[in-house]
Amino acid sequence: MSESEGEHEENLDYDSPRYSPYSPRYSPASPRYSPSPSPYNSDQSYYGGKCHKTEKTDRISALPDSLILHILSSLDMGEVVRTGVLSKRWHLLWTSQQSLIFSYSGQHVNGIYKFVIFIDNTLLLCRSGMVKKFSVDFIYSKRFVRHVNRWMIFIKNKLVEELDLNLRSRGNLIEIYNLPQIMYFDVRLRHLSLCNCNLVPKEEIYWPALRDLEIGYAELNRDVIKKICSGCRALESLKFRSCYGVDYFDIDSKSVKKLVIHEYGRQNHDDADDDDDELGIYARNVTSLEICGYFHKRILVLEDVKALLDAKLDFYRNTDDYEIEREFRTDQNMLKNLLVSLQHVEKLSIGTWCLQVLTSLEIRNLPCPRMRCKYLTLNTPMKKWELPGIAILLQSCPQVEMLHINTESAFEEYHFGSHFKNSNDFNGENYWISRPCWVLHLKTLRIHGYEWWDGDEYILSFLQVVLKNGMVLQKIIIDFFEINSYEKLTKKLLSFPRSSREAVILFSS
Repeated sequence: MSESEGEHEENLDYDSPRYSPYSPRYSPASPRYSPSPSPYNSDQSYYGGKCHKTEKTDRISALPDSLILHILSSLDMGEVVRTGVLSKRWHLLWTSQQSLIFSYSGQHVNGIYKFVIFIDNTLLLCRSGMVKKFSVDFIYSKRFVRHVNRWMIFIKNKLVEELDLNLRSRGNLIEIYNLPQIMYFDVRLRHLSLCNCNLVPKEEIYWPALRDLEIGYAELNRDVIKKICSGCRALESLKFRSCYGVDYFDIDSKSVKKLVIHEYGRQNHDDADDDDDELGIYARNVTSLEICGYFHKRILVLEDVKALLDAKLDFYRNTDDYEIEREFRTDQNMLKNLLVSLQHVEKLSIGTWCLQVLTSLEIRNLPCPRMRCKYLTLNTPMKKWELPGIAILLQSCPQVEMLHINTESAFEEYHFGSHFKNSNDFNGENYWISRPCWVLHLKTLRIHGYEWWDGDEYILSFLQVVLKNGMVLQKIIIDFFEINSYEKLTKKLLSFPRSSREAVILFSS
């Protein structure tokens, strides 16, 4: 960008021709900066106005510096700088801020450029000896690599404890930032979140204080994962979001207790791959596991997960319309094997797609592994083709004491195919009436995000069988998202017979 272009942008906001403190040459300490009268100060007494009838106390300026800085720590830096108009004492106080949060959602090239320059200028003015949190969120391109590298030097020098680097992509144009070598040895980092940022350590990784790490939209390899596990002795939570490049997550860390794998990204050359490839997950010491999102044609395999206490399976795969039984076998076998590996967990959460795979098992009278969980969550809107899957899962979890149904869950439809549906049609409204008893130990049922309208009988028939067979049932809690008649619903529920005298129904909205 030429010098004349930079001068022209001095009086521009990111995307509009209005004055903005984000201008490249803006500095709050500059004598050219003269704030407009504050909307909180209509008598203009702070700025030498004519109204001096009463002497008013400046309560904002009377606040202690520590409290002001605490308030500013929750604001974006653009907002922090603008607070200079609220009080004379605040004018330069922000330069001592220990929490630097920068965020820009615009896509205009000039706006992004000015945002980057604003960060550069802000860091130059920072007077704090130590910065606890540094967060930046904008659309990244390689033209800004030198700027981001300078920010990393600042982070290193200021002993940052919490780093959130969200370098978003513009559409299908993905430009990855490689974390520089100076960042792989840091004894202060406690929280690290990286997006579109590859880890490329030439030597070992040493983050001894790091507690949680999130890596998104990055290319991984087994060596990097190994270095993370060996160099982060205090790491407790590890999350991978839309990463790619490995076929095996080997998490042999003794400290990592929570592992989240949210989606598995694809490289361009994977698009033409029609084969189902395994994605192994080895997590010997992990106690909490979440597998969520889109996994294309990956077959998930769990190995050595005996330490797990709770698990969440809320993922889906790319499938075509299945017309005959043998076409379901890949998904059926994968899910059965996953449940076998999770038989011992106390808490289990299952999503819509997995329930529909279980439906294909139930309709074909195929067995489902026996589970020992006591706390079960179903993330499902309870559509017709999920009911058999819910039934076989509940039959396989006879020890469940608390059942939570989240009907606001995203609906990922399993493509059964017209032939399968036509040959396996059933009456969804009366489905539960003929089911065997599976709620012998159920104490609490909670339904969240419930929408009830006249004629909606799927959940009502489910509640009817719960009340009829729940021998130790204590309460049913229904969190309404929308309802057209409390009176009609209440009459229906009160008409159902109950096996437990202690059972109560609670409504909330």
